[in-house]
Amino acid sequence: MPTPAQALVRFALALCLAIAATVRGADHDRWYTVEIDGQRAGWMHSSQTSADGRIVTTTRMEVAIRRGATPVSIAVTTRFVETEAGEPVEMSVDQRLGSEPVSVRYRFGKGGVAVETTQGGRATSGTLPAPVGEWLPPAAASRYLEQRLAAGADPIVLRTMDPQGGPTVIEVRREGFEPTTVEVMGRSLDALRCRTSSSDMPIGSATVEVIDRRGVPLRTELDLGGMKMAMFATDEASARSRIEAPELLLRSFVRPAGRIEAPRRLREADYLLSVPDGPLPDLPAGGAQRVEGLDASRARVLVRADDPRTESPDLDTTPYLAASAMADSDDPLIAELTRDALRGVEDVKPARAEVLRRFVGRHVNAKSLGVGFGSASEVARTREGDCTEHAVLLAAMLRADGMPSRVVSGLIYADAFEGERDVFVYHMWTQALLETGAGLAWIDLDATLGPARFDAAHIALADSALSDGEAVRALAATAPLIGRLRVEVESAGERP
Repeated sequence: MPTPAQALVRFALALCLAIAATVRGADHDRWYTVEIDGQRAGWMHSSQTSADGRIVTTTRMEVAIRRGATPVSIAVTTRFVETEAGEPVEMSVDQRLGSEPVSVRYRFGKGGVAVETTQGGRATSGTLPAPVGEWLPPAAASRYLEQRLAAGADPIVLRTMDPQGGPTVIEVRREGFEPTTVEVMGRSLDALRCRTSSSDMPIGSATVEVIDRRGVPLRTELDLGGMKMAMFATDEASARSRIEAPELLLRSFVRPAGRIEAPRRLREADYLLSVPDGPLPDLPAGGAQRVEGLDASRARVLVRADDPRTESPDLDTTPYLAASAMADSDDPLIAELTRDALRGVEDVKPARAEVLRRFVGRHVNAKSLGVGFGSASEVARTREGDCTEHAVLLAAMLRADGMPSRVVSGLIYADAFEGERDVFVYHMWTQALLETGAGLAWIDLDATLGPARFDAAHIALADSALSDGEAVRALAATAPLIGRLRVEVESAGERP
């Protein structure tokens, strides 16, 4: 039941890469060291080449973290091809979050964006709508930034795209430019310091960049509230030198005010959530959870495990039924496992959902913190993982049986975990959209719990349909809460 800390790091990497994509300049080959909370965690390599009327920009980032004593490695490579005139041709992202790499290719055309996903030796394809509005690919964006810097503009706003987020336009804003100096490989360089924000950054996060007069990045500092990431220019040997992976699991635990007796039997609970400064992100009100906003930094969360909140009958279920790179419900093994698990089970959706929940708990028989963020098909094959792998596999199997599903990222109360007692730890579980006597409702299903379907010792912080491009961003929207979130147990009761 650990936090998907790797999702938060993955999100931070995405932000760093997305911002760096707008400041690459002319053809180059650059190296950067990556730090997490002042500790060396990995490196990034950025290059750009031009030939035959095409410009290719490539980045690769490798980072290592620890979850307790368990090491986890994350590797992401992005590639963007555009014409010299700034027209997009194709982009791709290759990532290793679990034991199997996942590759996604996007090809831009007049009829939309063709998508091909490859994982586990299987390729799937489809088409997405063309991006809306004007935007600039990486090389064109870097030229625009250099021109605006030369003109003394402040702020500078541009629209671009990050392959990790799919064909979705993001807006990057830089402002507050001021002269500074920075040490780079033993030299003191004149530079500009600015505040940078992106339209896909979570509330409570902030980025400070130091760039040269052409816009080339020299240092990027990303503050996610409870975690700080820095990326600074260096040489290849220094960037790739030995690292000591920072530990991110134990320090993410939330020690609440108040204690819960027998949390796995808890049916009703009221919690007060707050942050010491800044706004509290919007919390999901669905499934067993209701939310009462008190002010900008506080909210009361009411969890009623046996009384799910009903949804509008007009809810668009399309994204919750679609196969994606993470919830690849169209994988033949997923279909086979689903058929086997449900053989002989009556055609009653709540009963079938519960059978699948218990099946996933048994199927993932190697409970491990060492998997980064495995896709459903990978988990089906390896049978290894923690709460994230349980949640993703269950979501895919529900979809394979025609039930809309999503995953929820939040907290679960543990009376004992990793040597700590009475703490909330970051967790992931699944919800299925099912018909109840009162109407449609998201039913919470935790595949890690064994006989118990769900209990009121869960607090939802974000949910995701696991759609391509948005999965990790949506789940990591809670990143600024790590190390800052406070939880008070106002009331907690078992089933009568």
